[in-house]
Amino acid sequence: MAAAVAGLAPALNAVGKALIVEDPLRPAGAILVLGGETRQGDRVAHAVRLYKQGLAPLLVVSGTPMGFRTHEAEVMRRHAEFLGVPAERILAVKHNADSTLEEAGLVVPVLRSRGVNEVILVTSNYHTARAKRIFTKAAGPSGPTFLASPVHESSFDPDTWWTRRRDARTFVYESIKTVWSAIED
Repeated sequence: MAAAVAGLAPALNAVGKALIVEDPLRPAGAILVLGGETRQGDRVAHAVRLYKQGLAPLLVVSGTPMGFRTHEAEVMRRHAEFLGVPAERILAVKHNADSTLEEAGLVVPVLRSRGVNEVILVTSNYHTARAKRIFTKAAGPSGPTFLASPVHESSFDPDTWWTRRRDARTFVYESIKTVWSAIED
């Protein structure tokens, strides 16, 4: 069994890497952190590093309600402040979106209203290809444009995803969501 899987390793690597897009970064109008943050706050920490590199003057955090009087976007905002981003440089976009498609439909108009033309999109590595496609389509030709900056978190390693149950589960879920989002378009 192990030998059979080892023979498939190059193909499995390729399928895992197909979920990930990493664009060369350049200064943009905003850094957008998508909802679905990890318990460790990996997305916000990654976005704050980009902010501190001077890649954008605005950090936009997007998220849904988490429970009684607690909202993911507010938790993310507080985390970014704790890590050194001034409060006036953070925009928390609270919404009730059930999908990346719904999130894009709500966040893109906010970015446009702020006059943002280019956005660094921060999300989990396995989510970048789908998220960038969805946000780019939602923005249409009038923009803004999106540059994907993946967060390399512990729940998905594209080179070995088939060797760990958690990574395999992440791959299967993201693959299903990718197919579903293509049908939704």
